[in-house]
Amino acid sequence: MTTKRIKLSDIARELNVSVGTVSLVLSGKAKQHRIGEEMAKKVIAKADELDYQANIMARSLRTGKSGIIGLAVADIANPYFGRMARYIENEASNMGYQVMFGSSDEDSNKLSSILNTFHSRQVDGIIVVPVENCELVGGMSNNDTIPTVLIDRECNNLQTDLVCTNNFDGAVQLNEVLLKKGYKKIAAFVYNLRLSNFEERLNGYKKAIKNVEGTFNPIVFSIDFNNVEENLVKALEEALKIRCDGLFFVNNSLGILSLKIMRKRYKKLLTKIGMVSFDNPEVFDLSTPRITCWEQPVEEMSKKAVELLVGKINNKNEDKCQQIKLKGKLILRDFQ
Repeated sequence: MTTKRIKLSDIARELNVSVGTVSLVLSGKAKQHRIGEEMAKKVIAKADELDYQANIMARSLRTGKSGIIGLAVADIANPYFGRMARYIENEASNMGYQVMFGSSDEDSNKLSSILNTFHSRQVDGIIVVPVENCELVGGMSNNDTIPTVLIDRECNNLQTDLVCTNNFDGAVQLNEVLLKKGYKKIAAFVYNLRLSNFEERLNGYKKAIKNVEGTFNPIVFSIDFNNVEENLVKALEEALKIRCDGLFFVNNSLGILSLKIMRKRYKKLLTKIGMVSFDNPEVFDLSTPRITCWEQPVEEMSKKAVELLVGKINNKNEDKCQQIKLKGKLILRDFQ
């Protein structure tokens, strides 16, 4: 048994109005064409009641636009990227767009596959969290015909719009907190991925400890992204062995996993070790000790990325690229 597809004419007939009126309301043009608010609400309610679904293919042929934005993040399961995806979806919806998601898992081949899918679905624009060697990924070139905005990270040699946070300043402030509280031998933990945000955060860490006379040289543990837990256990063991009293994590996934490992293996040391991290997942406020962190303005970043992308979609020949770095927020929590 097949279910009849609801058309604009079905909604119009139910309300005894023209198909044109229904079309204008559902395409967000009611006010522009002086359709009353009460009528607009009736049309939307009836469309919901009848479970109306727009014919995307027909709209694409008629307008030259699909009404779809592609979003490629590193890992939608990560709380940081999950929030980003939700904010982007909400803002895109406000502007009349749907969002198609994909997770690259920091893999350039997977990102290439995701972008190919976006292209085949004829999305109007793409928002991308770059991966290592992203400049070599198909669909990420400067000559790409689909408007693209980068978020969270830069991509080498790619001239396009970018929205991110000031990673360097965040890292400086986090490590200055540790130093001011008396921690002197601070180790940094980072994935073994060449990503612009990680490099900026490491540079901020090095700058902070260099500014304080008598501190130790930089101690950086590079964690294999494909074998995280085993590598992190060994790195934490080594850091404690050489008497590091401060730990700086460049992102929330390393911070969360390290907290779990410390609670399991070195619980008595948790009151003596200073831990700070980028990002602000809920667990950092609920843990013991509570973790001081640098909260990225993910909602503002997401909204700005959609705004820039829609602007590019509507002005495809505009060559001007905007590089926007937003201020984050230091979340101070007492060391136990």
